[in-house]
Amino acid sequence: MAYLDIDIACREGFGERKLVSMIQQRIDSLSWDLDSNEQDFLTSYAYQDLRYYLLHKFGLLNLSNEDASYELCKRILKNEEQVARIVDEWFNWWVIKWRQRVKLVFSENEQMNNDNNANPQTEADEILKSIPKNLIDRLRKEIIVELIRQNEVCSLDVVSDFILRTTFGELINEYGKDGALKLISTNVTSVRLRLLRKIMEIRDSNQPLVILRVRISPSQPYQGIL
Repeated sequence: MAYLDIDIACREGFGERKLVSMIQQRIDSLSWDLDSNEQDFLTSYAYQDLRYYLLHKFGLLNLSNEDASYELCKRILKNEEQVARIVDEWFNWWVIKWRQRVKLVFSENEQMNNDNNANPQTEADEILKSIPKNLIDRLRKEIIVELIRQNEVCSLDVVSDFILRTTFGELINEYGKDGALKLISTNVTSVRLRLLRKIMEIRDSNQPLVILRVRISPSQPYQGIL
């Protein structure tokens, strides 16, 4: 394919559509009893996880979102067989981690019980607003990279957010809001070490981290992520 054709295809979203197709094929191969809506939900849910995985594998995570998508698309077009092998590698782990990390609940009472057991993160939300966005984005990417290295490849957005917020919550409990902000601004290395310890705790745990409430509705089988 000529360079111009690659450029046009990638600018028109070929890479995203190809990744969706790869996920759909692998979900179809599962022995799970899924209807079309459930298959579509899983495909959508898994898409961002696969995208992070491939961006990490190809060293593209530090690019802007647009540039990363474009460069990833070029790799898919130029070497689809290599990308397919990486997708197989990712999907094998993703299925394992979906079963381990995602809990489905079927009633409001069960959902409330899980909510009551969750750690309040309101103060962490407040401190996040006071930290430069580029630092937060950098820390999130570092968390995602380390999660991938530990084969925690499912629900990367949710799990990385959970790690960041719980770590900041712990800092607030230890140092107060002002003290936590000072530590983050003057000694980010110590914050990174805390984040790494949290990742290792998750790696060594078998507990679910994401709760999805199942709705008996053909148009929307899952209510969302909690």
